[in-house]
Amino acid sequence: MEKIEQLIAKRPHFHAWPDGKPANWAVAPDVLRFIHRNLAPGMRTLETGAGQTTVAFAIAGTQHTCITPDRAQAERIRAYCAEEGIGCSVTFIHDSSDVALPAGLGIPEALDFILIDGAHRFPFPILDWHYTQQRLRVGGIVAVDDYPMPSVRILHDFLAGEDEWDLIQKFQRTSFFRRTRETVNVWDWADQNINKRQQEAATNGRSPGLVRLVRQWLRPKRAGT
Repeated sequence: MEKIEQLIAKRPHFHAWPDGKPANWAVAPDVLRFIHRNLAPGMRTLETGAGQTTVAFAIAGTQHTCITPDRAQAERIRAYCAEEGIGCSVTFIHDSSDVALPAGLGIPEALDFILIDGAHRFPFPILDWHYTQQRLRVGGIVAVDDYPMPSVRILHDFLAGEDEWDLIQKFQRTSFFRRTRETVNVWDWADQNINKRQQEAATNGRSPGLVRLVRQWLRPKRAGT
């Protein structure tokens, strides 16, 4: 049996409830399989949060960075990999992602695959994306877990509507987007599809104040201004 199928069958408990009781908050088996199929040895990968997905990255032999404040969780993952004969060259960064990602220490300059599955309270999912997406190569994948949750859904909906991102797979709770091109920002908010309706309303004369604002942004900048 492949190691990814062994992982799915054994369902190891890497998480814990606040009282210390073991818990299993793993993504769905098909999500693990999809992640594994889209990985290759040597790829530069990163996730916020940790769990069975971390083992999937280790099985695939990627250069994986995992951001989780939970040291005990990381030790359980290492122990499982040792027991199953899985090489675990995962780099764990034991800090909150809103601290680790802006600092950039130990974060690869270029990434091929990103999994956002850390703290789910607003605005963590957006911060995790903001501080990693600029490192994701064109053709790379970003996965958003638990997107039905309102604090996460806003990120899923934004990515689904922008030209730089292509929704390539959507499971019940996890969505995957491929970067189709570099993000080029010339006119700030007016460049984003999420703002097109408001921009169109402004340029059609339904909001004079907004028209002036749009024109200000669209006006060519003078040298030194």
